[in-house]
Amino acid sequence: MTHETAAELAALQEKNPGLKMYSVLDAEFSRYGRVLQADTEELARVLDTMPIPEEGNSYRASVPELEAVRVMPFFRRVAFGDMDIEAGYCNGNGYKLNAMEYHKCSEVNFSTTGLVLLLALPEQLKDGVLESADVVAFYLPKGVAVEIFPLVLHFAPCRISDGGFRCLVVLTRGTNEALEKVDTSAPGEEKLLWMRNKWMTCHPDSPQKAKGAFVGIRGENLELRI
Repeated sequence: MTHETAAELAALQEKNPGLKMYSVLDAEFSRYGRVLQADTEELARVLDTMPIPEEGNSYRASVPELEAVRVMPFFRRVAFGDMDIEAGYCNGNGYKLNAMEYHKCSEVNFSTTGLVLLLALPEQLKDGVLESADVVAFYLPKGVAVEIFPLVLHFAPCRISDGGFRCLVVLTRGTNEALEKVDTSAPGEEKLLWMRNKWMTCHPDSPQKAKGAFVGIRGENLELRI
């Protein structure tokens, strides 16, 4: 970790003493994902052309300019076993937990701004219920690519500056497409199925509840202070 990123992490930890926070470069991250050693120079140039909205977050699942960069075949092979992938972005200004989702595939993230990922382990989700106290924050420095393991709970990143964040999102193709039917009263895991290959539980104080998602996060709706 460079002096700059170490200082950035230390400042975030100081401003968020009640939040368990590490770097993706720390050993603690190994249960949630891994760092991918890749040439991301071209990727960074392309991602930096993708807009950050003035308010909220913007998600695009598939962006041809990102899918065409030279590093994508490497991500497809090492993180997805050569399955067909989509590459897009989640850019924005989010800073709250609000909800947690998981996929039955990996997810690759990369940022040109730096950001914080809020993560939880699969075994901490019990019949759709997650204690927010179990959520851990991981600082992702700009220029670092990571694979988030299948089933690890996550959601939109948190910004670490007033300028917002840019985050690459690579998933198996078709993930996050709309379902014909959502049934949050269904038994077992099916009640969490919110989009294709996307299972989600949300906090009672969240926009996702207003949209009809399953409510299963207990405790504080965590916020990242900057």
